[in-house]
Amino acid sequence: MKRLKGKPIILALVLLISGFLVSYSYQLTKSSPQMVQLNDSQWEKEYFYQQQLLDMEKRNKQLREELKEKRHTIQDFENEMADREQVVADFVERKKKLQMLNGEVPIQGQGVEVVLSDAEYIPDDDQVNQYIVHESHIHSVINELLSAGAKAIAINGQRFMRDSYIACTGPVITVDGVQHPAPFVISAIGDPEVLHSSLELTRGVVDQLLNENVDVQLSKENQIEMKARLSAEG
Repeated sequence: MKRLKGKPIILALVLLISGFLVSYSYQLTKSSPQMVQLNDSQWEKEYFYQQQLLDMEKRNKQLREELKEKRHTIQDFENEMADREQVVADFVERKKKLQMLNGEVPIQGQGVEVVLSDAEYIPDDDQVNQYIVHESHIHSVINELLSAGAKAIAINGQRFMRDSYIACTGPVITVDGVQHPAPFVISAIGDPEVLHSSLELTRGVVDQLLNENVDVQLSKENQIEMKARLSAEG
């Protein structure tokens, strides 16, 4: 009889546990996320928005490529303009230098000044021509200055060019038809040290002039100003 009484209790426990498991499974299933069901209209809207998004991304990519190309074009244009500006600047600078060399514009700078004067003392028994400055003396100074790198030369303030001519007429000299009396001031723009040293070489131009009874005064100048040549001014 005791064994029969224990079986209903075990059965009741089994049923209780089974009921709990079934109830728990139901609650778990009920609380699980539900799959959203979309109808045809919602699917069409979703597809439409996705296509718009894809189109916008594609268009943005195209715009980025166009912007990149335009930036390259602008950069190339700026480089070209810079090159042109440099070419123009170089041309202007070259033109200015040529004008200076041709005496078309005034010029100033450092340089040297050479003053050639007739001898103060002339012996009674000697020829006067042996104690005055001739065009050959002036040519000697000018040639030495040009060889030493003089950028511009003037005689008594008148620009001397490579095609200029000098003639001696008694006590005066004529430069391109303009007469100048002694003393003759030859100005040269360039490196003062180089020009000065070139003239003072042993047995150089200054020594030769002194031997030929020409009074020579040589000085370095911090600032020399020269006008344009007469033909350019007139």
